[in-house]
Amino acid sequence: MDLNDKILTHIKEVIGLSADDTSFDTDILTHINGSVGELNQNGVGNAIVVDEDTTWRDLENPEQGDANDYFKMVPLFIALNTKILFDPPPPSSVEVHSAQIAKLLWRLKIAYETS
Repeated sequence: MDLNDKILTHIKEVIGLSADDTSFDTDILTHINGSVGELNQNGVGNAIVVDEDTTWRDLENPEQGDANDYFKMVPLFIALNTKILFDPPPPSSVEVHSAQIAKLLWRLKIAYETS
């Protein structure tokens, strides 16, 4: 992941959609923005509204200094959170996904609080 990558394009590719397929963009952006809000409430990143042109650099808050060393976990958190809401995995995997999401959020929160 490059910080100049567009968030929507990156998340669409991670959840298995073509970057050219715009039919679900509104739904995906809704879930992405929910994830961004959750991260921001936990002290991670900028409080922004993601649209089709927003990049990871726009989300990263340079004022958070050393904590941004952990920013690389943010795309995974957003991707898993979006995937479980947009295209849930089989019931046997939902608990694993949910546990990973909770663990990532906890690790990010601690990293940004202590830096």
